[in-house]
Amino acid sequence: MSRTFSVGLPSAIAAASLLLGASGATAHTIVGNRVFPATLTIDDPGVNDELALPAFAYMPGGIEPNGSIDPDNYNLGWEYAKTITPDLGVSIGSDGYSWQRNPSASGWANIETQMKYVFYQNPEHEFIVAGATSVEWGSTGSPASSSLPSDPFTTVTPKVYIGKGFGDLENDFLRPIAVTGEMDYSIPTTSINSLDGSLNPTVLTYGATLQYSLLYTNSYVHQLPEEFSKLIPAVEAIFSSPISNTGPSMPGQWVHETTGVVGPSVYYIGQYFEVGVMAQVPINEASGRHIGALAVVDFFLDDIAPTTLGKPLFGAPPSRANAY
Repeated sequence: MSRTFSVGLPSAIAAASLLLGASGATAHTIVGNRVFPATLTIDDPGVNDELALPAFAYMPGGIEPNGSIDPDNYNLGWEYAKTITPDLGVSIGSDGYSWQRNPSASGWANIETQMKYVFYQNPEHEFIVAGATSVEWGSTGSPASSSLPSDPFTTVTPKVYIGKGFGDLENDFLRPIAVTGEMDYSIPTTSINSLDGSLNPTVLTYGATLQYSLLYTNSYVHQLPEEFSKLIPAVEAIFSSPISNTGPSMPGQWVHETTGVVGPSVYYIGQYFEVGVMAQVPINEASGRHIGALAVVDFFLDDIAPTTLGKPLFGAPPSRANAY
């Protein structure tokens, strides 16, 4: 999920990418013997019963060419995901509480809901495809009188997800590799932001992860020392491109720029929870001038309470024993 800022701010889309990472991680997916962790820049491709709390994001500010100072941005988000059937899930969450320094401002983000459906899974080839639609509900966060108000408009976002593990290869070095990807198209329900009169653009957001699972290596290739056996290091990237309703370019504004962050990450996969951290490196000046950070703690309700809170409302839960 991402909080949409006015593109009139010099680092607006960078902040949106930052906050997307803060609450995008909501679940870990198991396909065959493969665990796809809850990554920090994009959502994983499956549906699960999980609670991400907290999801933290930080992006330092900087001095603009015109001498103005961008604030340091902080965020604490959350999300709860629930399976309806083994292939259908819903979630509710928010980018939560955001605050800035230099100058100081703070506020609560809007609530976002999502429905996700897994269209195809192939456990033998560790392959999965899913789609979703999310809605960020306008004016469900801080009011216009807040120093950091939430968006007064609703945004609808169709999404597509894909995941592929390479455990079906013969080469033992390549088998721990996995990739995931996500593509979103965010459509504001109004073209003009009533807070400041700026335009609300439609935005294409796309990201991917390249993972090398030491958890998989330890289970199916060769045994590792205990301190490495539950880790999944990765490289992640996410980008946002304004598509329409951007308005003319003006000095100090980035209304037409593609922005994004890339960086290394690592995830610890426990029996009942996951911890992930990432360094986010801006790809250009429009995205930021300094390295930020993302982190999440994700609780696996499907493992904590597999017969009650953590099972689908309808249908039997999928087997998870082979993936740990």
